[in-house]
Amino acid sequence: MEQIKSTSLNDKAWRRLKRNRSAMFGLAIIIFAALLSIFAYCVAPDNSPSGNEQILQLETHPPGFKIKILKKIREGATTSNILSGMESGFMKDYEPVPVTDYKFEHDSLQYTEYKGRVFSPEVTKVAFSDLLRGKYAGLDKALQKDFIEKHLIENRTYWLGTDKFGRDILSRLIIGVRVSLSVGLISVGISLLIGIFLGALAGYFRGKTDEVIMFVINVFWSVPTLLLAMGLYISAGSLIENKLVMIFIAVGLTMWVDTARIVRGQFIVLREMEFVAAAKSLGYDDARIIFRHILPNILGPVIVVACANFANAILVESGLSYIGLGIQPPAPSWGSMLNEYKDFIDTNKAYLALFPGLAIMLLVLAFNLLGNGLRDALDVKGQLD
Repeated sequence: MEQIKSTSLNDKAWRRLKRNRSAMFGLAIIIFAALLSIFAYCVAPDNSPSGNEQILQLETHPPGFKIKILKKIREGATTSNILSGMESGFMKDYEPVPVTDYKFEHDSLQYTEYKGRVFSPEVTKVAFSDLLRGKYAGLDKALQKDFIEKHLIENRTYWLGTDKFGRDILSRLIIGVRVSLSVGLISVGISLLIGIFLGALAGYFRGKTDEVIMFVINVFWSVPTLLLAMGLYISAGSLIENKLVMIFIAVGLTMWVDTARIVRGQFIVLREMEFVAAAKSLGYDDARIIFRHILPNILGPVIVVACANFANAILVESGLSYIGLGIQPPAPSWGSMLNEYKDFIDTNKAYLALFPGLAIMLLVLAFNLLGNGLRDALDVKGQLD
């Protein structure tokens, strides 16, 4: 007799989610952004701390701009190891000099330094010994020339152009994804902890407990999210020096309301179910019934609202950074990049503001698409498979 293979509800939900192309597109973008945030300093063209290598001669050059960079070694400068570099960027032991042309003459290098659009280039000659400081100065003359050409002269392409300080926009966008995802992740975590706890208490115990919690929810609900985050940021900013931590707390404390309302509604329904009555008849205490019996049955709606809150957290952080209350320079944030480049919107350099705006839009869209897909996949009503 052929045995019928059973499929769990989670497997069925995953199959339904995989058939939703828009949700899988959103999931792919989120996974890509997560990997990019982890290895940001490994893949960014400018892997200096905060992507802050400034070459003022290259200010606001267009996407696809190409230039040669001469790396003039700074004696005594330190570099970063691989672990610290992946975490906060790689310290540079050289001074970058943009050049348009160069040639070798005996034991010296003659190069034409690029001074920008409005200034004439400048021809400079420098001895190998001045270029190769410290441990590199002891190389043979032939090896010195080979070393300079291979390691100290770099052909660089600025795929998305440069900003007003001559920094690589693509690198700052890549590093900035860390801020958006970290704020979203930790803020959503804070909002889930508060929202699930208060929503569960209100929905399970009802009565006075529900009235008090609903009053608090309505007070928070009446204040615009961005305004509330600004108030929390300003009022508590003097107590917490780390502005990134302050943003985590401010954004997290503004988004728990949605979670609490949904959890409360689910608890009001489930507290009347037979399995809750059975648990009470067995003598289980309220804490066990809430967290081990009811809560696991509402994870679907909670996951969906978490995705929506993740998107909202990215928007709130971008808004705070845009008005100057978020991540402080030179650390890159998509919102602060929008603030820096807003004056270029009505010029032929509008792409400076367009790129971070598109990045915010794409990541928010990805979380909304995934949230909608999860809602449909976890809703078993009317589903045949």
